[in-house]
Amino acid sequence: MTDTNTSAQSASDQLAAAQKAQAELNAKIEALLTQTREEDLATVKRLITTHSFSATDLRSVMKAKSSRTAPRKSTSRRRKI
Repeated sequence: MTDTNTSAQSASDQLAAAQKAQAELNAKIEALLTQTREEDLATVKRLITTHSFSATDLRSVMKAKSSRTAPRKSTSRRRKI
């Protein structure tokens, strides 16, 4: 009985360690994404300035803003009896 209790304990310890490592990796990934985003944005700004790109030139690669229109109301008609 002590063997299964010990293995269950070590399994839960391993799970806790794995979850802690995952949380640390997620934090590291977020930090690196922020850093590379800033570097990439600087590169894009430099290229836009170098080649004099306009908003029209970049429109095909940019995500289009969706125009949010109000949903149409159904036109229910009353039946004449």
